[in-house]
Formats: sequence, C-alpha cells, structure tokens
Amino acid sequence: MKRKLLVLLLTATCLANTWLMTACGSQTAESTATVTAEDEEKVESGSELNEHTVTYYDTDGTTVLDTKTVTHKSEAESFIPEKEGYTFVGWYGTPKLTRKFDFSRLITEDTALYAGFVSYAEDTRTFAIVGSGKSEVLAESDWGKVIGEAQTLTKEENPDANVYTITVELQEGDQFQFAIDSNWANQRGFGYLETGMLDGKTYFKNAGGLGDTPAEKSNIECEVAGTYTFSLTTYPAEDVYDESDQYYTEETRENFNSNPYDTITWTYSN
Repeated sequence: MKRKLLVLLLTATCLANTWLMTACGSQTAESTATVTAEDEEKVESGSELNEHTVTYYDTDGTTVLDTKTVTHKSEAESFIPEKEGYTFVGWYGTPKLTRKFDFSRLITEDTALYAGFVSYAEDTRTFAIVGSGKSEVLAESDWGKVIGEAQTLTKEENPDANVYTITVELQEGDQFQFAIDSNWANQRGFGYLETGMLDGKTYFKNAGGLGDTPAEKSNIECEVAGTYTFSLTTYPAEDVYDESDQYYTEETRENFNSNPYDTITWTYSN
C-alpha cells in the first residue's frame, strides 16, 4: 500500500513540473513575440532613432531657410544661402553666433544652425596688441599703457574687407588682446580666435580676466613660444553694444562693444 502511494505521489509531482515548464515556455514565447512586434513597429515608423533633422535658420533665429534629414552619426550638409545686400560668412551653432559650426562633427540629434550675414562698411579704427609678458612687445605694452609702432596692427589695403595684421615674437605665458586704445575699448580677446590649436596641440588658452569675464573679453595666453602673425578681420557694420549692462554709459559705450562675426586667425613659426 505504501509503495502504491509513493508511486502516485511521484507521478503527480512529475505532471505538475511538466505543466509548469509548459506554462513558462508559453509565457516566454508570448513575451518574445511582443518584443518582436514592438521592434517591427519602430522600423515601420521610419527608424526614428536613425535619422535627425538639421534646421537652417536665418540670422534672426526664427526664419527657416531650409531643413535636411541626415542619418545618425553622419555629417550635415553645408550650402551658401543668399541675402540681398549681404555677404554670407558661415554657419553658426548658437543663436548668438558665438562660434562657427564644425561640419566635420557627426550629427547625433536634431540640430539647429544659424546663418551669418554681414554687410561691408569700411573700418577706420586702429587696433593694437595690448597685454603683458616676457616678450619685448608685450613687456613694453604693460597692459596697454604703451601703444607704439611695435604694438600697432597694419591695416591691409583691401576695398572689400577690413583685415589688420601684426607679426610678434611671443614667449610662453604672455597674455594679450587686441583693442583700439589704452582703455581696451573694442577689445577682441580669446573668444574671437578661430582656433587656439594647431595639429592637435594647444598654442593659446583662455586666461580669463577680471571677475566673470566672457570669452570674447578674456585674455589670450601663449602656450608655445615663437613667432606669430595675427590677422584680425572686422565687420564694423555688425558691431553691437551691451546697453543693458549696469555700468554702460554713452561716454564708455566702446568698452561694451562686441561683434559676432569678427575673427582672429594666426600662423606660427619657431
């Protein structure tokens, strides 16, 4: 009798285990089928994870000039828009036009680009290099206290562009900017550099300034000693003034001058 009961118990246990395994298997199959259906739905909806929209805006940041669809981790397409009375100078990655967009950058999300347009006006200002350091020109400058022939940039004879150049010997640690007088009016600092690097090496870094200083008014610090030729390109018709600054006055307005399009480029030789 005991032997029969034992056989019955073992049989019941096996049947129960078989039912549980079958139920689990069915549940797994249903789950797998659900995931597969969701994946197929994503694919059929247009592969939203694999495409991004690049929107090209006018300078005002609201007028759409064009839109293009690019695949994930591919490059955006550049083109030259036209605007009567203006010259196109490039695409920018921010509404304030603080930095040109790098078209070698791979797109991984929806992206907005902003067109930079300028109108030509002759620049009658005289710019100088002002700063301090070990090099002869900057040591003499003493943060702009002295502006002589050695510190003054030469304006190229060009009827269509305003380009100022200067060639100077710099030492490591030298700090400087470009401005029109000893009060550093119309100063052009680190934020105007097209780049501070060459062949993957840093030649100039942002040395900041007094207090919370924006990049455009920050000192440029030399990291590699050598001979440099700087070219400052200006677009005076596009100058702006920060009249909202609490220290702004009509007498000091040139100290609150900036320009989203002015650029500083440079070449190096040792």
